Amino acid sequence: MNGAHMTLVYLTLAWCGGILLGHLLWSWGAIGCATPTGPFGAAAGGMCLLIFLLRRQPARRWSVLLLLTLLLGGWRYHAHPFAACPTPADLAYSNGDDRRAVWVTVEGLVVGYPDVRDVRTQYRVRAETLTIDGMPRPVQGDLLVQAARFPPYAYGDRLRVTGNLQVPPTFDDFDYRAYLAQRGIHSLMRRATVELAARDQGARFWTILYGVRARGSALLNRVLPEPAAALANGMLLGIESGIPPDVDEAFKVTGTTHVIVISGSNIALLSGVLLAALGRLLGKRRAVLPTIAGIALYVLLVGADAAALRAGLMGALYVIAIALGRQSTALVSLFASALLMTLLNPLALWDVGFQLSFMATLGLILFTPAIQARFERFLTARLATDQVRKVMGLLNDALIITLAAQITTLPLVVYYFGRLSLISLVTNFLILPAQPPIMMAGMATLAGGLIWEPLGRVLAVVPWLFLTYTTWVVKLTAAAPFASLETGAWSRALALLYYAVLFGNLGWRRLAATGWVTLPTRRAVTWAALAVLPLWLGISILSARPDGRLHVMFLQGEGGEAALVVTPSGRRVWVWDGRGDGETLATTTRPWLMGWRRGVDVAVGPGAAALWPDAQAVEPAQLAPGTTVRLDDGVVLTRLAAGDDWALALAYGQFRTVLPATLKPDTQAAVLASGDADNLHLVLLKAPGPDTGAWPTADFLAATAPQTVIWPQDTTYPPDVAAVLTGRGALRAPADAVVEVITDGARLWLRQRSASERR
Repeated sequence: MNGAHMTLVYLTLAWCGGILLGHLLWSWGAIGCATPTGPFGAAAGGMCLLIFLLRRQPARRWSVLLLLTLLLGGWRYHAHPFAACPTPADLAYSNGDDRRAVWVTVEGLVVGYPDVRDVRTQYRVRAETLTIDGMPRPVQGDLLVQAARFPPYAYGDRLRVTGNLQVPPTFDDFDYRAYLAQRGIHSLMRRATVELAARDQGARFWTILYGVRARGSALLNRVLPEPAAALANGMLLGIESGIPPDVDEAFKVTGTTHVIVISGSNIALLSGVLLAALGRLLGKRRAVLPTIAGIALYVLLVGADAAALRAGLMGALYVIAIALGRQSTALVSLFASALLMTLLNPLALWDVGFQLSFMATLGLILFTPAIQARFERFLTARLATDQVRKVMGLLNDALIITLAAQITTLPLVVYYFGRLSLISLVTNFLILPAQPPIMMAGMATLAGGLIWEPLGRVLAVVPWLFLTYTTWVVKLTAAAPFASLETGAWSRALALLYYAVLFGNLGWRRLAATGWVTLPTRRAVTWAALAVLPLWLGISILSARPDGRLHVMFLQGEGGEAALVVTPSGRRVWVWDGRGDGETLATTTRPWLMGWRRGVDVAVGPGAAALWPDAQAVEPAQLAPGTTVRLDDGVVLTRLAAGDDWALALAYGQFRTVLPATLKPDTQAAVLASGDADNLHLVLLKAPGPDTGAWPTADFLAATAPQTVIWPQDTTYPPDVAAVLTGRGALRAPADAVVEVITDGARLWLRQRSASERR
């Protein structure tokens, strides 16, 4: 690759480096909302003048140009930082926080496609009017609204939403505030009360587009059985909310979620597969336009949001460059698209979807030719020419593309999602050939079914067969021992080391007779793998070992809660209050089970045995008051006298808490009447979350005298209880957070984990 090709690459790297530097300076307090923009402009002007004066000194001029690009990147971040710098005209200016609730009414327009969850829907509302204490005023800014699933609303509806306006929360393992800031959202309203003000107020184009998407989703639900219908919605339309929890977990374990969600790696792989498949039919150059058309159609079907448009652009640029047979052009096009996207939104640099799409496309550009050539040499020595061509066609679709993308995306998956799938390559190899028929036949089903539904029902047979095969393979491989390992902090650090070794080798140059050349890509990959993968596997296995402490995770569900107890020796105990959707709670528990095994040892609660068939079942109602269950050395569960209900005391050393967390007032009164609470001095009390119909009574709080109380937000407790909790300095936690309690029997540590974004 010559210097002209690399100029844009270097400038893009300097630009992104400037954005990162701007973020660091902001984090350190060196710059902020009050920092004037004048010094940036003056410095940029001075560098431009210096570049002109150094026009006869190319080396120095080039250095100043890189510094100028670095400065401009920092300037761009200063203009669009993660932290909101609101004025009184912005909605975010009125946000409340953990210490100050702000009850408001916001009127605005639904923009974007509603995100439908199990029992609630998230809407992006572009605010127009804010009313506080009966005083309305115009505002601007986008608000994320979480409301009941029914009645549903759509793009273009004008809504009046009432609730607590707040800053989005941050978790120990996930910065939800930064996640929303990347999308231009700085305000959140949970459990909002919604009133429809008007319909069809949006732009005509997007109204038609979202209407087609909604009709297409309803069609897929009618012509396909579950879980094929839910998977087709995810793959074709980007609607992931209906995927059954057990199927979703299997895709996560096998590292194949890129198949069913809209991500950069998904579109990058789709680009490669379509180009390879259509190239054999039409020729590489003639396949370019149909492939780009397929990518564009896919982007439109999933709603044409920013993530899909970004990934579609990268996929199209990759197709054009590869079809021209110019790897350097593909690389420059990739960096040009990254420059454009970060110019429009510098926070895209932190977007996981952007990073995955960039790295997946980079992997396809850098490593597909080398891997393909190596396989061809291997097969040519053993098979006839026509056989080599047939085998390479299969391998190129199913294995080579997967290998090339995973070389560069695997460290990102480990870093962000904390999971290393050992079965991923095998599963991808088996299911990737089925994806083009699903995509093409699925699109034909949508097109035909929207015209005449009986035709759609006939065409749906093809995607149903391949979707059924995909689901069967994913579930089968997910059940394999050691299919997936949870990784710890050290393994995530090794992901960075992997990139350092990989790209360090790729960028290393040696002087030869022909000039400066790069090391072979296979050598770079080999060094990276040998340096990191053994340590990766070893640390992943070690991080799954018990740490000698008691862990209690409180998991919030709709109408009910569960607790996952991990004893010092690693024994797993699941305690469920028997309310709400136990199957969903059990499924959401599995990602928190470290190691390869996805089950628990003991399941406690009414009906818990059916949810964990391989576990030892304990029915609390069958235990007499005072009965103890020894879970581990020093870890004891004791059945409390609770009348017609049940309650358990968990003890380890000096630590005491009660389970489940959703004890109702009548149950607490029965425990108090029995006298069990007289000696039950709690170290920690987890208060019930919203929608559970439970709260800690003032009498129970006085009798148990908890040292630490976890009080979920968005709860409605009686005024006397709220006053007691406030007086005790109860710790507030987002209602959908997983609160993890860690204790050695004498000391206590708390962690606030993200439940909704756990992948």
